[in-house]
Amino acid sequence: MNFAGLGAGTAPGAPAAEGQSEGRGVRRIMFASQKGGVGKTASAVNVAACLGQQGYRTLIVDTDPIRSVSACFGTTLAPGHPGLFGMEQWELGDLVIPEVAPNLDLLPYAEDGRAIDLNALHRSLGELGRRLTGAYDYVIIDTRPSVADMTRRLCQVVDEVVVVFQCHPLAYRTLGGILGQLRDARSDGAQARLLGLLLTMVQADDPAQVQLEAHIRKSLGQALFPTSIPLDQTIQEGLMSDRPAVLFNPDSPGSVAYRRLSEHLVTAVAPA
Repeated sequence: MNFAGLGAGTAPGAPAAEGQSEGRGVRRIMFASQKGGVGKTASAVNVAACLGQQGYRTLIVDTDPIRSVSACFGTTLAPGHPGLFGMEQWELGDLVIPEVAPNLDLLPYAEDGRAIDLNALHRSLGELGRRLTGAYDYVIIDTRPSVADMTRRLCQVVDEVVVVFQCHPLAYRTLGGILGQLRDARSDGAQARLLGLLLTMVQADDPAQVQLEAHIRKSLGQALFPTSIPLDQTIQEGLMSDRPAVLFNPDSPGSVAYRRLSEHLVTAVAPA
């Protein structure tokens, strides 16, 4: 698979020089996927919770009308709450739901679940970016599965992209679609770079899955994060209990994997 033009010519997870992560300001990381049901939102909320546990001031942003992120933390919005679409009229502090987990705030989708308007979403995230200095270390943005060039548009208002895909032959074969959107966005002048590809739902006790993961790793090389997320029922159980797995059961295999991933993200640099 060709990663030219994605800012991933070497290793998307290359370690930063000592002290570099502290000096580069807030990092806006978008979690994206080509299709639903691959663990994208679960990955976004668990990574965000892990970053908070590590002491980083973190904001997680929900851009999905079904408000999946809000559901993961069991939050209820007041009627008429504009969520991220209130950025042009309200102060950020009036819009966020504070401390949904340690050091973690939530900027929700609008309470009315309005249909996605890419232009409005683009403007809101752009305005958010102008207000972040000094408020947060990380902003994790969870997006809908990429339709209607969503990834291409939102690459204009984020810094880095994590592409999430399931350990399944069809998911692997359709990976080119979302990477094409990222490549097109960079051709249009977007600064967002591919931080890495995250493989999820790996069944370590299934020989066919082990073989498939080995094939994917050989094919994608350093573009793939060194940590894969195992198929772990605890992840779903936690979300059903309104808590990310790393808070619901910190010792589960999925939680351990998400902590490793978040530790890697802190020192990772998306190549120029």
